[in-house]
Amino acid sequence: MGLETFCKRLLPCLFFLIVSPCRAETVLTDAQELDTEHQRGVKLAREGRYDDGLAVLAALQKKYPDSYPLERDIIVITAWKGDCRSVVRRYERLRNHPDPEPYFILPVSECLGKIGRIDEAISLLNEGQKRWPDDSSLATAYAVMQAKRAALFMNELRLEIISDTSDQGKREWFYGSVLARRISDRARVYARTANTRSRYDQYQSGKLDRVGVGIDYELRNNVVLTQEFSYDIRRPGQNGSFTSVVYLPTDQWRFGASYTSFAEDLPLRAKAELIDAKRSIIFTDYHTPDYRWSWAASGSRYDFSDTNRRSTLFTSLGYAYEMKPKREQRVFLEYYESDNTLANTAYYNPSHDKSVSLVHKTDFVFDSRFRRHVDHLYLSLGQYDEKGFPTHGIWTVRYEQSYDFTDRTALLFGVDYGRRVYDGASEYVSNMNAMFRWLF
Repeated sequence: MGLETFCKRLLPCLFFLIVSPCRAETVLTDAQELDTEHQRGVKLAREGRYDDGLAVLAALQKKYPDSYPLERDIIVITAWKGDCRSVVRRYERLRNHPDPEPYFILPVSECLGKIGRIDEAISLLNEGQKRWPDDSSLATAYAVMQAKRAALFMNELRLEIISDTSDQGKREWFYGSVLARRISDRARVYARTANTRSRYDQYQSGKLDRVGVGIDYELRNNVVLTQEFSYDIRRPGQNGSFTSVVYLPTDQWRFGASYTSFAEDLPLRAKAELIDAKRSIIFTDYHTPDYRWSWAASGSRYDFSDTNRRSTLFTSLGYAYEMKPKREQRVFLEYYESDNTLANTAYYNPSHDKSVSLVHKTDFVFDSRFRRHVDHLYLSLGQYDEKGFPTHGIWTVRYEQSYDFTDRTALLFGVDYGRRVYDGASEYVSNMNAMFRWLF
């Protein structure tokens, strides 16, 4: 063997001897880090420090994205934290894992049940029992979920009445009804009616008598889709389509958007002129896990058939400074503004207006023979600005009573009285609403 040939064979051996121990040492170090940090994150969570534990595991997961134990324990800790929407969303990644442990199956199935996916929870528990036939906790959870499904009400009837004087003191009445049936964990079909009336002869042409049918469907990624078609039984050609998409990434956050080709919430005077509108809305809201803080925001656009375009913005920030078993008190800071593109319309249509209000809400919880009885008192004080007119003060007092008579029946009734301003002139308005719900 020549020297050149010997060197060619020797060099790969020397490279292996040098590199292989280093590589083995690196793999060993990585495994130790994964195990140590993993245990530390779980230990923090077991101490009740859920966010700290999740932060450790999330940082570790960035380095080891394919680790099943990491993803599994993140889901379990998220369930301990009480965020079932996040649990279900993350569970979709592990849905097809061949051998989930009972301590993973139990919290996931409980969260599925909490958000209404009872059939999926039962299926998961059933598969778990097949893999772990001697685990009594799975058998108990399965029986509980079966009982929960048996007690589930599949049908809902909702009736609603609203009396509104928001269009410059002209009172209008709204009557609505919804009959819905749940056809699966993820789907609900419904039919509804919507009728509006006014006692003023000159506005009789604006009354609506609409019927609609629709379906709500929840996808696996916590996205709820709604599609509805409606028409007016008295006014030919007034057909409408409503589409809504709502995303629920966690129990605290909600994002949504909707579009309807026939908006029903138009001013009485606009409807009397046979004006209709298309409406687009985007919205989001959030609350902290303890419900101490809340925030909501929405934006809408109306494209009226008289060429007017209305854009609105609303946002509200709330804080609960008292949360007792029998009384809760919250304050809200609210901001609203709108812009309209058409002047000299038959309905109230400021070119630009805005309002800022401070709202105080008190909830009184009463002991009664009913399942639950809560009264709500709202006190609102703010200022209203309309372009071309001086600033005016506005206020509202609202009182509501809410009854859950049983698990199946509930009633809400509310009245309010306040001061509003239209084109620089103040008016005192009163409104009323009532809603009854029956599950069967």
